[in-house]
Amino acid sequence: MPFDMDHQAKAITRLAEIGVHKLPSGQFAFTDVDTASHAYVHHSTVPAALVAYAAVNTTFAAGRFPGLTLTDIVDKVPCMDAEEYTALALACGAEAPTFESSHHRLEAFGQTLLAIVDTYELHGCFETVKPYGSVGLHHTVRPIGFDWAGDWEPVAPRLKAMRKSYRAMTPLQQVMTLTVLHLYRQGKDRLFLVGGCPTKILAADAMYILQSNGQAAADWGRLVSHYAGW
Repeated sequence: MPFDMDHQAKAITRLAEIGVHKLPSGQFAFTDVDTASHAYVHHSTVPAALVAYAAVNTTFAAGRFPGLTLTDIVDKVPCMDAEEYTALALACGAEAPTFESSHHRLEAFGQTLLAIVDTYELHGCFETVKPYGSVGLHHTVRPIGFDWAGDWEPVAPRLKAMRKSYRAMTPLQQVMTLTVLHLYRQGKDRLFLVGGCPTKILAADAMYILQSNGQAAADWGRLVSHYAGW
């Protein structure tokens, strides 16, 4: 079995273990509600599980993981394994991620990131900087507000403008911005979107927003499942 196909088979098995399966139509359904309600979910599987449950019912997903925020699940992305990335992508309606080589993952992540910044008009929060070496396209994307070309010191007027831009964004843009920002830097944000910026978006609500906007869920799933660090 080809390497990536093996990950798909294992991802489907992992989803079944938490009570979810994919129908021939491409939609997701519970294999067993009791299993979905009570199955043990390892911390690194939580992002894929939340997304899979939300693909069936966002209200169930919210109740299964009460209080879980979008940034909570994005912060767990670096801990995920290949099967978990694949399960998340499939539940989002995205193609399964590639693990053929680190180069291909870097390329897919960088291209997807640049496309999301352009497609969802996130330029008020992210800028393109001069690349350093050949470490991947995504290294040309940085949050606005710091002197990335110099001493990496904060630039107060630019940070203020970034936060103002974020507050004026649509919910979908805010979901995408928070995702990119926490893929860039995990953990509590004390640098960028502070000072009253609305960032406590529940994970299930974020999935509903993505699902309600055409290709957005698949775009988000492709980005997250190809995470390649910074």
